[in-house]
Amino acid sequence: MKLYHNQRQYSRSKVSIGATLSPDNGEAFGVEIVDLSMGGLFVHTDRQLQKGEHCKVSMLLGHVQHELPILADAVVVRTVANGIALRFESIQLENVSSMQRVIIDHAEDPEQTELEFSSHGGWIFSPK
Repeated sequence: MKLYHNQRQYSRSKVSIGATLSPDNGEAFGVEIVDLSMGGLFVHTDRQLQKGEHCKVSMLLGHVQHELPILADAVVVRTVANGIALRFESIQLENVSSMQRVIIDHAEDPEQTELEFSSHGGWIFSPK
């Protein structure tokens, strides 16, 4: 069994959000986001992508008939039997506040999560 060193900089929020992953070199497929943070996400899926592979993520927030997609670019940082961990590379600017609200609403410690947002200038990833 391989153990992973926790390199997280941000609080995680447990969620259950439908999403679509669109690998740069493959067909889009549906996943369930179960872990979401300012820096990335973990999705449940039986599909596998390679570490370092780039993809687009479309997260569906809201009610079934009024879903608001949040679009992001991400890179695979780890794969396991039941899922994929991805790091955000960019998120469309108009989606940032919706994403922040979801993370804060589902955080174990909302105050700490709000502090993380403010200490990074409101960005949910570190722009390069």
